[in-house]
Amino acid sequence: MKSILFTSTSLALLAGLAMPASAQDTSDELRQSTITVTLQKRAENLRDVPVAVSAIDDALLDDLGLDEFSELARYVPGFEVQEQSPNNPGFVIRGITSDSGESNIEPRIAIFQDGVSISRSRGSIVELFDLERVEVAKGPQPTLFGRGALIGGVNVIQAKPEFDFSGQVTAGIGNYDERYLDGYVTGPITDKLAFRVAGRLRERDGYVESLNPEEEDFNSQDMKAVRASLAFEPSSELRFDLIANYQKDEPSGTSFKSKRFDPLPGRSSDPWEPANLNTFGDFLGGKKLGLEREVRSVTLLADWTINDKLSLTSISGWRDFDSLEVFDPDGFGLDLLIFGEDAKGEQYSQEVRLNYDDGGRVRGFVGASYLDEDGEQGVPLTFDERAVQALLGGFLTPPNAPPASAFPDINLTAFQQSGGTLVVPLKPIHEEMYTNYGETQAIDVFADGTVDLTDRFQLTAGVRYTTEDKTSGLIVDLLNGPSALTGAGLFVQPSNGLMEESKTFDDLTWRAAAKYELTGTVNLFANYARGRRPEVITASASAPSAGFAILDAEIVDAYEAGIKGVFLNGALNFDASAFYYDYSNFQSTEITEEGLIEPINAGDAKAEGIEAQANWIASDWLNLVASYGYNHARFDEDEAAPYSGNKLRLSPDHKASVSARILLADAGFGEVTLVPSYTWQSEVYFDNTERDLISQDPYGLLNLNLQLDLENGFGVEAYVTNMLGEEYIIDAGNTGDGFGIPTFISGAPTFFGARVRKAF
Repeated sequence: MKSILFTSTSLALLAGLAMPASAQDTSDELRQSTITVTLQKRAENLRDVPVAVSAIDDALLDDLGLDEFSELARYVPGFEVQEQSPNNPGFVIRGITSDSGESNIEPRIAIFQDGVSISRSRGSIVELFDLERVEVAKGPQPTLFGRGALIGGVNVIQAKPEFDFSGQVTAGIGNYDERYLDGYVTGPITDKLAFRVAGRLRERDGYVESLNPEEEDFNSQDMKAVRASLAFEPSSELRFDLIANYQKDEPSGTSFKSKRFDPLPGRSSDPWEPANLNTFGDFLGGKKLGLEREVRSVTLLADWTINDKLSLTSISGWRDFDSLEVFDPDGFGLDLLIFGEDAKGEQYSQEVRLNYDDGGRVRGFVGASYLDEDGEQGVPLTFDERAVQALLGGFLTPPNAPPASAFPDINLTAFQQSGGTLVVPLKPIHEEMYTNYGETQAIDVFADGTVDLTDRFQLTAGVRYTTEDKTSGLIVDLLNGPSALTGAGLFVQPSNGLMEESKTFDDLTWRAAAKYELTGTVNLFANYARGRRPEVITASASAPSAGFAILDAEIVDAYEAGIKGVFLNGALNFDASAFYYDYSNFQSTEITEEGLIEPINAGDAKAEGIEAQANWIASDWLNLVASYGYNHARFDEDEAAPYSGNKLRLSPDHKASVSARILLADAGFGEVTLVPSYTWQSEVYFDNTERDLISQDPYGLLNLNLQLDLENGFGVEAYVTNMLGEEYIIDAGNTGDGFGIPTFISGAPTFFGARVRKAF
């Protein structure tokens, strides 16, 4: 807490120093455009929102060349995104991770696309193209983002149809055989109806070479996305936006790579060196390693201005995803394990909100929402019992492994216990499968309001009541009979049909905030909020006979104070905050002895930290943007808890970024700009055990963009990412860790390329 108190004092001093310069009327001198956000369900200046929020608009996305959440997160303090594949992301805000793919477990972080939740892990990665902006709100947002925003929310706001005709097309190539195509066109159909069509294609070969000729190089890109939308304005008081999205991802397999076993004799086990991964046993009809995923959605937005004080907003959403991912969890060439994940989800949501603004001191909203969600996650497992016996019996000696056919093909335990008389042949192919199901019907009623007590002092408060009917299901099968090693299941045990459990839960969450206008351009704010992650109904696939257990709802109480303002006669936008979080019933996961990832109640945790962001127009030719975040997130000291005192996973203590937009030339035909950027983070652990093996040391990435924008609408861009060739990993441990053979995933190497665009 000392660091927080010191920072709060420093911020107050900074504000005090700024007051004399801000006392004059600077309205005509402000050099930065106003940043508008809709976080509080109304258009507001960013500095007037009493919440820590980062807004990244389309211009900054373009300057930095950000196409993915994982890239964007490097520039946002307190925000991390780990992307093993588009099907398997982890979203992290201030130390708290949301990444479970199980259909019966709720997300901690709300991801929204134009007000519709896309928070389910296997469907939450969407391409960041043709956008207005992305807003990242830190801290519980119960009345703004709802039941999924335990620790924060991300709102992706897509570009809408316009009644003036315009468009743009961009094409590019790069190393690793990159192919890039992007564009949009918008315009009127009639004087009341407008359209917009946008699309993007990104393809790139994998950057971890495959030593197996049957598999493609790993970690490729193969993404196609298209969006079509209509805007209907029958009058100036009423507008409808109908938006349809479709995205298809078909990248090659993820490079889960073992460090204990070399891919081939004499070949390096480093994660960024070639890998020898494989499937076997005609897995799922001969599927190769990789992902096949489709995400579809339709959204209808309606805004009706009833009168000068009241307006009505409706958000209707339908969405589904279907993904099949095949991966090699052991990380080397032995026919040992092969896993898959077949995930499906469908949801319908409806929100209605009545907004009030008297044009003076009172504004706010009341509303209700409904969510109907249905999903399943099937996990097929195939393994060679000869290799499994060798692994569990200690017959595998690193760094090289012989083929499975070189190991004994009988159950050695049964043979020895019988005195050499019982011979039980092992199966080269043994198949098991477990599938979890989740259904949720939730109703929320909420209200949020702001009152200006004086011309400078403002109070905000909100509350949300949630009731949800949840059903969890589990079915476990031995697809080709019992294991010859155990006489039953090897990694899972049969459930004797579908198991189901239903429960109803309800709760209240709330927030309160205050803002004080220190000067005409500087605001102080403070807030308190309670967030909730709903209870989990869960059963173990390794011991389904134990029945269902209920993990208590995860609760966080969050406190924050900060400053937002414009300084140096409008040249500098700056905001900073200090926060303290108290978690209870922290829902985590652990890998069982059978290698399954299962949820547990890991006890309590605390987090404290500071964050700062600055955007400084230093001159007509130089614009600097910087951020820094400190987050000390730890489990409480408790000998009875599994991770007592440990650091939370995927949460670096320190994180920073800096970028510059440098105008190199401004001639009559156009502009030449250079955009260098550097991002850095301290050591990060990839699970909650705080083992050095499962961690990444501090590292930084240097990127560079060079842009030529011509007056006739043509533009050329050249880019380099990870310019210094930093070697790092984005994950470690994974499923193989449960069997004593952790795997490691390489981060991206140096990418470079060029793009040409034409605006019209």
